[in-house]
Amino acid sequence: MHDDSCAKIVRHLSRIQGQIDALKTYIEEQRSCEDVSHLTQSILTSFNSVRASIVEETLTRELKSNRMSPKDRERLHTVLALYKS
Repeated sequence: MHDDSCAKIVRHLSRIQGQIDALKTYIEEQRSCEDVSHLTQSILTSFNSVRASIVEETLTRELKSNRMSPKDRERLHTVLALYKS
């Protein structure tokens, strides 16, 4: 992974950690189910975004490599497009 991409992912994970800390506080404070549900959905969305970034970075690196046949590159490009949609 490139340094810039890695730094972005680490920053994003730090934000997710903050959300998880907030979730712990919500539970300790016995906040409403609605509040907890909204926050857990936000955490899930954030984590899925990180996961997609990692997959995208990996696939993009493979697409740019010379180790793959043009047909394999096309197939990976298709998978990446489907994953991002």
